[in-house]
Amino acid sequence: MDNRKKRQYDKHSLFSVILPLVLVLFVMVFGGYWATVSVREFYYQQKLQEASLLARDYAFSLSIVVDAKTELDNQMYSTLKVAGAMVAQHKEPFSRDILSDMAENLDVDVIYVYDQDTTITQSSDGKYIGWKAPVGHPVLAFHESKLQYFIEDIRADSESGELYKYGYCRFADNRMVQVGLKASTIFSLYAQFDAQYMIDTITKETPYINLVYLDMVNRMVASSDKDNLSVNIDASRLKLPLQPNTSSRFTWEGKDYLVLRIPITIKGRTAGSLLLFYDLQQEENLIFRLSMIIGATLLAFFLLFTISLLKIYRKNSRMRSIAFHDELTGLTNLRSFFQELSDLRAENLACIAFNPMNFRLLNIIYGYDHGDEVLKTIGTALSDLQTRFPKLQVFKFSDDRFLLLLSDYVSESYLESLLHALLSLKHENRMFASLTFSLGVVESREGRYDASLMVKQASIALNACTVSDPIQFYNTTLEEKLLRIDTIEQDLKHALSEEAGTLRLVYQPIFTIEEGQLVSFEALARMESKTLGPISPLEFIDIAEQRQLIIPLGRRLLSLACDFLSELQHKGNKPIKIAVNISAIQLLDPSFIPSLKTILAAKHVDPHGLELELTESVFAQNLQNVAEQLKDIRRIGIHIAIDDFGTGYSSLSRIEALEIDEVKLDKSFIDKLDNPATEGLIGDIISMAHHIEKPVVAEGVETKRQQTLLIALGCDLLQGYLMGKPMASSEALNLFLGKEAFHASIES
Repeated sequence: MDNRKKRQYDKHSLFSVILPLVLVLFVMVFGGYWATVSVREFYYQQKLQEASLLARDYAFSLSIVVDAKTELDNQMYSTLKVAGAMVAQHKEPFSRDILSDMAENLDVDVIYVYDQDTTITQSSDGKYIGWKAPVGHPVLAFHESKLQYFIEDIRADSESGELYKYGYCRFADNRMVQVGLKASTIFSLYAQFDAQYMIDTITKETPYINLVYLDMVNRMVASSDKDNLSVNIDASRLKLPLQPNTSSRFTWEGKDYLVLRIPITIKGRTAGSLLLFYDLQQEENLIFRLSMIIGATLLAFFLLFTISLLKIYRKNSRMRSIAFHDELTGLTNLRSFFQELSDLRAENLACIAFNPMNFRLLNIIYGYDHGDEVLKTIGTALSDLQTRFPKLQVFKFSDDRFLLLLSDYVSESYLESLLHALLSLKHENRMFASLTFSLGVVESREGRYDASLMVKQASIALNACTVSDPIQFYNTTLEEKLLRIDTIEQDLKHALSEEAGTLRLVYQPIFTIEEGQLVSFEALARMESKTLGPISPLEFIDIAEQRQLIIPLGRRLLSLACDFLSELQHKGNKPIKIAVNISAIQLLDPSFIPSLKTILAAKHVDPHGLELELTESVFAQNLQNVAEQLKDIRRIGIHIAIDDFGTGYSSLSRIEALEIDEVKLDKSFIDKLDNPATEGLIGDIISMAHHIEKPVVAEGVETKRQQTLLIALGCDLLQGYLMGKPMASSEALNLFLGKEAFHASIES
């Protein structure tokens, strides 16, 4: 970015900070005032509604209390009358226990039974037996009155002096019973229905509410605040509401109150009114605090907003830097690459796409955190090369790809030295030990350069790289090859979406040497492209691995093999195995074993009939992970074989440690059996395999001489064109069922 553009950007950025600050400040001041007023009005309305509901509830409760005294008197009268009648109807002789039980059941305190001469004969508490009522005593007065029932007012007992309320009832034979309730019990009941008691109870848990009960002439009957509101209340002087169901606000002794007047009615008639004083001091304090909080919040928000804008302003340059740099490695990114090429003027230019070919597998084995560390180390190593190659620029292209620009280089040898230096990074850092680097190179001498075209051509060259040929220079042939790869990839994707006809399996038989018995088939993948015709397995499987299709492809082929194995197991009565090739990527994928179990269950296949063939490349991976996966697979009942043994990383000791079931000799050994050295090597491999009890399969047997030598060397199983070529499933089924004979036999 040039200075003129930078100044324009800085001026615009400053204006974009000041204008929002002014607008936000105005909005916050106005909004804060409006919010405070709204909150105040809202709270007053809420408290008015709350106070109105409380006042009506309290007035209703007080009405019930006032009315309850009369009901209580009626209840005690009824209790004494009923208790006397129940005792008078008792036919059996009385005893203290009987009277005591009756007193408890009838909710009275004492029962006295008198004879016709007004003498106590029995009592519930065992007292006063033989006591006779003196002249003028209420007992004697009831006896002489000839009344059936009579209830006295509360009086002191003539003997104990304790206050009682007595009731009397006459027997048919002119005896009489006296039942009594203690006055202390009655007074406690009265206290619960006393207006003052009720008001104290109501306001006990609500200190911000005061209640005053006024009679019909506005005299105070009860009050919750006897010190302030219960002395000489003059409603008109205090400007209290005089009409029922009205409210007002006023100040009393420095406190703000919301006052409501609610009538007290008892059975439809007015019996006074209730004044509810709702203390607004707490609300005023709350509103004040809320106002302070709103103001502080808005101020804090404004400060944070200001700080944020300033940070944005200061970070704009950093953001511009981030926009042109990769966050993980710190290298300039593809956007920088395009900008650099738009401004670059050079006589010659080489664009190099740099990629660790098996980086995805590295992520699977060691995890993405380790992969990120590897990418950062690669970025550092590439940056360090700039000290040796001053005209070199390094860019991060995509997740695991890098772009390098070398401009105005003096010769092709100079470019070649850079390419070799890039490949040598593998040996300079042990973190790269399991990686294979590939380089796609495009050269140009146009003076002005098309960035998109160079990226495209470098990517085409990169995609053409192989392990054996890690450096590729762009040419049109490579582009045509890439188009072919893309076509095959699209055909594979269609095939993996269950499209029939593109993918199929053929089956090559495997026989025992001694009996010549058919023991298994190896399932071999075949592909027929609609546009390109037959595609070699080496080609389309390699493309599947490059384009991250190998896992779904392997799952599809495994499903097809299990379809055929299910048919064999249902139609035949002798054991047979189907061997299916899987890659290291498939084996180490976390979903492999669950999907394998799902396929076996869906196809109703006996897992002992399935064999998985692994190439020796699996030994280049994390052996501990491989061992765990293989143990889990063998627990299912599936056999494991090592394919193409002797061409890669494996050894018999590793095979023994991983509990492999079978070893398959690579065809390259069989082709060289005429060489005595190779014959001896094969004999040693077979002997050592037998020593660890592993059978050996010879692949690619094509001649009688090869067969004879392998029999002499003690090989266990044979596979190749001599015994049978790969065949369609129908031919393989006929062979298994004995309906078809082979053109070649196994000689013992």
